[in-house]
Formats: sequence, structure tokens, C-alpha cells
Amino acid sequence: MGDHQSTLSGIPLDDKKTPVITDIHPVIISVSRATDIPAFYFEWFLRRYKEGYIIWKNPYRQDRRQKVYFDKTRAAVFWTKDPGSLLPYLDTLDSLSLHYYVQVTLNDYEGCGYELQVPSLEKRINDFQELSRRLGKHRVIWRFDPLLLSDTITPDELFRRIKGLFSHLGPYCERMVFSFIDISGYRGVMRNMARYGLTDVREFSYDEKVLTAGVLERCAKVYGTLVMACSQELDLSSFGIVPGRCVDDRLFRRIAEDDEEFIRWLSWGAKKDKGQRAHCTCIVAKDVGEYSTCLHQCRYCYANRSDDVVSARNHLHLRAMSHGILPESIVPDR
Repeated sequence: MGDHQSTLSGIPLDDKKTPVITDIHPVIISVSRATDIPAFYFEWFLRRYKEGYIIWKNPYRQDRRQKVYFDKTRAAVFWTKDPGSLLPYLDTLDSLSLHYYVQVTLNDYEGCGYELQVPSLEKRINDFQELSRRLGKHRVIWRFDPLLLSDTITPDELFRRIKGLFSHLGPYCERMVFSFIDISGYRGVMRNMARYGLTDVREFSYDEKVLTAGVLERCAKVYGTLVMACSQELDLSSFGIVPGRCVDDRLFRRIAEDDEEFIRWLSWGAKKDKGQRAHCTCIVAKDVGEYSTCLHQCRYCYANRSDDVVSARNHLHLRAMSHGILPESIVPDR
């Protein structure tokens, strides 16, 4: 790349520096909170998994990297906004002998300009239902994340959309996970909202959170769904809403009940993931995604710097793959 500064990640890196690489051997991997690997990079992930490792780049310190080996990996959590992207690969996934389940973020903001490149709502609903039929509804978790309010999405309109999705998804899942949008806590989100003219999107007041919790409670009772709040400080237990654990040792115990070695590891190695937010209760897992690589164009996203950065990074990935090169990380260095 020469002697200039690379800023594709948003963080300058002197190409003359040799990155410091640390080897790790995770038991559980997260695929991925940082980007939608099933929708955009799944062929790459499957091939890298068979190669035995990836290189993960620290988004805040580009000179710090990890070589993530899969030799001890026994389980995975897949995250996607396009449940249909996984359907062609289920047999391949099962051949990997991984214990896994899927977190599907399926919001109804259709027509609002908040999620520009997700598939249509109808397709996502149909694909979610099919994924549930294939995997079992305990292994397909529905996320309405984040809940947000705006001039378009008033509380009553949000509640209408929540109830509509419950009617389609409630019979196909055992868990529904949500979070209230946090704009003020992420400077990048504030910047992107302003850049794309979405200045009317706002956070919830305390009273609006309580009102929303009541709606979720009533929906949960109709469909027998466990509602979980992701990384929320507010105690909503009086509404039957429990703290979310998206990487969940309890669910893995159920899925992997015949894997005695993994169950033993869960008994002593399933510690809280200290790398997550204060109110997150997830157990430790290694995320294998990279920021600024997701093409869904969700305007509230904290993980994307800008459309231009995402496009440039995705171009590097596709160029390498089209030339028969399998990058060690999602975004190749050259």
C-alpha cells in the first residue's frame, strides 16, 4: 500500500509498522455483532473456518490483531438481518459439528428510510419462519433491536408494528430480544443520524419505556414468548422481562446436552464477557467480524463509519475473492 496512511477503518495505520498478533483459541465464537457475516461474507467465513483460523483486527488499534484459531471451537452464535442468507448453508453448518443458534434482527421500519438495504419485510418474515422450521424455534431468536421513536414512528405506531411482528414471529420463536435506542452514548450514531438527515429519531423517556414494556408483556402472554432486554439498566422484571444473554450458556446446555466435554467447559469456563457493556450478561465469546463492512445501510448503526468506507472495504474483499484469494480477515490489507 506504499508509504501513505491507510484510513479505510477510520483509524490511521502506518503501513511500515508490523502488527502485533496474539494467538487465541476460543471455545465459542460470535458471527458477528460487528457486521452481518451470514448476509455478506458467509462463503468467506466457511472457507476460513475450514482453513482453521482468521485474523481479527482491533477496530481501535489497527496495529493490534488476533489470530483466531478454531481448533477448540465448539459453538457459535450467528447474527443476521437476512435470515434467508443462512437457509442454503444449513447442511454445511451441520457438517462442521458446531453447536449453534441464530440471532435474527427483524425490525419493522419498512418505508422509514432507517434500514435501506435489508430484504423486504415479507421476505424476512417468511425466511424467519422457514429457518425456525428447519432449526427448531428454540434456536432462532427474534430481535427487534433497536426500538426507536421519531416523527414517523410514534409510540402508537411502534406498538402497532411490534404487535404485527409478534403475530407473524411469535409462533416461531421462544425468545424475543429488544433494546431501546441509545443515540447519546455513541458519537458515531449521532454523526450518522445528522449526516443522513434523521434528526427526528430520538430516545425513549422513562414513561415511554414503561409503556413499551407493558405492550411487550401483553404480547408475550399471548404467544408464550420470553421477552429479554439487551443491556438495559432499567429493571423491567415486573413486566416479566428478563435481562438478555445473547451468548447464553443456558441455551447451549440445551442444544449441546449430549456433548459432555462442552457441557463441562460451560460449568467452569462460561464467564461473563468483560468486553461487553456493563449491563450485558453474555458469556465470553470471540467475535470474528469487522466494523464498517455491513452493507445493510442501517442509519442507527454504531458499527459503520459511513457508506463510502463500507463500500471501499467491501470492494477490497470482493476483489480478493474474485481473484481466488481467500483473505485472512474480512478486509485484506492490500
